[in-house]
Amino acid sequence: MEKELLTTTTGSVTLNVTAGKIDSYRRKDETQNTVRVYEDGKIGVAGSLGDADWEALTAAAVEALSNGITYPCNLEANQGELDTSCGILSGEEFLPAMQRLLDRITAECPRFGISNKIQLARFTTTYQNSKGASLKASDAYLLLSLVFQNKGAGNLYDCAYGAQLRAYDEDAVVADCKKLHDAFYTDVDIEAGEYPVLCGFFDVLGSAIQHLVAEMYVSGASLFSGKLGQQVANAAFSLYDDRDPRTNPGSCFFDDEGQVAPDYRQPIIKNGVLTNLLVTKNTAAMFGLPPAATSGAAYDGVPSLTLSGFRMDQTHASVAELTKGKSILVLIASGGDMTPDGHYATPVQLAYLVEDGEIKGRLPELNIAGDFFDLIGDRYLGSAPNTLLPSMRDSFMACKMQVTK
Repeated sequence: MEKELLTTTTGSVTLNVTAGKIDSYRRKDETQNTVRVYEDGKIGVAGSLGDADWEALTAAAVEALSNGITYPCNLEANQGELDTSCGILSGEEFLPAMQRLLDRITAECPRFGISNKIQLARFTTTYQNSKGASLKASDAYLLLSLVFQNKGAGNLYDCAYGAQLRAYDEDAVVADCKKLHDAFYTDVDIEAGEYPVLCGFFDVLGSAIQHLVAEMYVSGASLFSGKLGQQVANAAFSLYDDRDPRTNPGSCFFDDEGQVAPDYRQPIIKNGVLTNLLVTKNTAAMFGLPPAATSGAAYDGVPSLTLSGFRMDQTHASVAELTKGKSILVLIASGGDMTPDGHYATPVQLAYLVEDGEIKGRLPELNIAGDFFDLIGDRYLGSAPNTLLPSMRDSFMACKMQVTK
């Protein structure tokens, strides 16, 4: 009988923000424990919260083998430890520092009403198995999730600032919020046509992710079906599941089955070639697909799929290099979808005009559209760090899309 042991300890303090003031906070500390056992091609799982009684959990997992859940035992002896939990703000500093930040944003952005959440979080995750694996990851990060209401407009929200940070620079956050504010109240316009669109991959093309799931791929219903190992995108296009906390704060460098991707980033599309799909060890074995280190699991459940966060190879050093002339920065887009043959379209509730790497003002509500394989193929322009709003740490991809009003 083989065995896996997992423990995750998390802690967070979440501040609730209303009208630019912290009106409440919530502290949460939790430990989750998991035992998985494997015998005769079957898996048994047991989990608990709080301090672990490993003998009792193991006995419960062994008993769960009688459920007859088929799962391959393919354990690895990976070793490693990565602690990126550098101090951001101490518990004593956190609340006064965040209220000071909100006061400064209120002063610099007088026409915005500010609300939503701020969170300081940390975690430690360990993984061990009977083959000798020993993995440990620790990280801490600050999550700023602020929504801005145009005072007097009556909308739930009109603009937003979001960042997940491992290093905090108050001046940089205030400066970027002011950029969002000032541009929001500077009306600009463009003619309908084809323009470079700046966005995050998931923000606009997230509906394509389901097509990378193993089950959908092998069923023939995926846009990518039959294309593993083939060129599916521009040679400059590479897409990774990023488990490196140094570039994706709050992520764990190994997945819940103890797998570690090369350089902590699993390539899904590499230099335009589809190299991997989203699999667990079970679906990889079932369908004869390569492993991908993309497994997650509830503390008391059988492994399933997870994504830590997307990252792209950056092809340009700045947005100014990435797009020349006029381009469109998508900030809020919801309600879009993709047809089964890959045509994508979405309304854009908030977009800014960018010209030669500088934000010029707020555009009227738009619609953007394009064919998925064109957007990552011939119409893909590249990716660059977020030099427009650098405190948010996101990078942008750019592709030419049809824009209508």
